[in-house]
Amino acid sequence: MAQLIKINQCISRYQMNFRSYANRYHWLKKRRYAEWKEDWERVHSIQKSDDDADKYKNQMKDEFEDWFFDKQLEWSTRTAFEWSSCPDTIYSEHWLRRFIKEINDVSFFMYRPVLLTRSGPVQLDSLLIANDMICCVQPLLSDPGDVFQTASQRNWNVITNGAVRPLLNPLISLRRSKAVVSAFLQSKGVPDMDVEMIVYAPDCYIEYKGSKPEGFFVDLRNEAAWFQKVNQHSLLIKRGQIECVEALLDDSETVSEPRTS
Repeated sequence: MAQLIKINQCISRYQMNFRSYANRYHWLKKRRYAEWKEDWERVHSIQKSDDDADKYKNQMKDEFEDWFFDKQLEWSTRTAFEWSSCPDTIYSEHWLRRFIKEINDVSFFMYRPVLLTRSGPVQLDSLLIANDMICCVQPLLSDPGDVFQTASQRNWNVITNGAVRPLLNPLISLRRSKAVVSAFLQSKGVPDMDVEMIVYAPDCYIEYKGSKPEGFFVDLRNEAAWFQKVNQHSLLIKRGQIECVEALLDDSETVSEPRTS
């Protein structure tokens, strides 16, 4: 599971001591999973010889990852002395939970952060920071099996059972996020990191009409292959990745209140 290090303008433990939390994450998740597994198997009386052992193991893993994702929401909205109100919408962002689960432990995710630039605060698309690249991610959500189709420089279409409705071209926002992030890292002297644009339609299809696309389109057909590529490409935390994350966290807008308990 990728490490969720920032949600909008919420305070995050990672802002206090990024390297410490990032390095402890894998060990903590492994320990919590061992505890969860022991308790889960005791409650459900699962034996290794059971014919349905694999099914139960997958169910247990899914339940643990849901629980651990919720723990990440806590870490991304409070510290020992401050807290922020977690946006209600985050709990209905099923794509986010799915995305986080499929990316490995040495990648970091910022959910729609607000970056403080020389020109003022800028709302960005979500950012996945792997060890040698940053992906600006915009999800496209609709009913399962729907088709997102390019139409013009400004608009795309969403096709549902033959019905067509317009949608603002997601690349417009992604281009802006890419330009802002690239300029910001350059101004901070952070080692070169490729900045990519990802249009993510986890339950649908993307039909691109035109010349070579600017970004990567991840949909039902290539989602598993794309996750596998990212995870194989990013196996260890690198120094440049750490410097990049720290710069982004340091200059992300935060709104918080003192904790009373």
